[in-house]
Amino acid sequence: MQNIYGLIGLNLNENFEPTSMDGTVEEITGYIKEDFLSRKVKWTEIVVPEDQPLLSEKMKETMSNPDTSIELEYRIKNKDGEIIWIWEILQKLPAESRGSEKIQAIVRDITEQKRAEEMLRLKLEELTHSNEELEQFAYIASHDLQEPLRMVASYLQLLQRKYQGNLDEKADKYIYFAVDGATRMQDLINDLLEFSRVTTRAREPEPTDSEVILNRVLCDLELFIQENKATISHDPLPEVIVDNTQLAQVLQNLIVNGIKFHSKKAPKIHISAKRISAENKENEWLFSVQDNGIGVDPQYYNRIFEVFKRLNKKEEYPGTGIGLAICKKIVERHGGRIWVESELDKGSTFYFTLPVNS
Repeated sequence: MQNIYGLIGLNLNENFEPTSMDGTVEEITGYIKEDFLSRKVKWTEIVVPEDQPLLSEKMKETMSNPDTSIELEYRIKNKDGEIIWIWEILQKLPAESRGSEKIQAIVRDITEQKRAEEMLRLKLEELTHSNEELEQFAYIASHDLQEPLRMVASYLQLLQRKYQGNLDEKADKYIYFAVDGATRMQDLINDLLEFSRVTTRAREPEPTDSEVILNRVLCDLELFIQENKATISHDPLPEVIVDNTQLAQVLQNLIVNGIKFHSKKAPKIHISAKRISAENKENEWLFSVQDNGIGVDPQYYNRIFEVFKRLNKKEEYPGTGIGLAICKKIVERHGGRIWVESELDKGSTFYFTLPVNS
């Protein structure tokens, strides 16, 4: 074997002792290859004690399976006492004579890779912890802000009822702006609280009949659907592995969205689902919620899923603009994706995927 840095090639006898070695032995272990070949140092003895059973097991497995290559990772302690991570692939060689079984092994130093993986793991833990703290802060802040804001809004509404028309026009306008601002702030805080609950009040996914969930949503929205003269239809829907409360929230938000942003025509919503498979992905359920509303300009396809992002004036279409952001957070929590395809003045189709398995 050529001296490729970080690689060792060796042959082992039936006692798992090196009979030949090549490569960067000294660079990896701190020992020269003669130390191993003369049995002055045994390879199995520089393996850290916790990993010795694994190496022994894989060696025996290799001897029993001549047609199979065995891979493993373990740690050794080099001559200076440093821990080195090793990746090794083992393959039994054809015996030249009875009792001359040998194993061929290639050893690679993966210490830097393991350090990078550990740094990545720590960064991921740190990021997860930061996100949890941020979500907890959002929950606490929005929850604790509700009571004082409720008091402010109540007194402003009392002021409006008692003094509206008794003061000049400017005073009436100022009171109206104050009441409207307090009401909108209440809506924003309530929606922020709802957004944070996607994580703080999440439940474990379980097998759920999505058609039962949809029927429950339609029952809850019955009055809203009747008031807007909307027609809702759906194909047969599958059983999925989800937090059923959160699936209900996604379906409700998308249906309400389709009804609210309707054109001059009566709203029509159709819900369907089909099983798909994509390259490098497990099978998924692809749900679609199609409407005949005002549509979305393609340049805003991503923006509509951001928190508190609105494309229309609040006077025309009330709301805070958080509904689709909640849908996105729920779908991604379940390992899925959500997107929209739309044509202005003709309607939109919102798609989201859910894994077939949890």
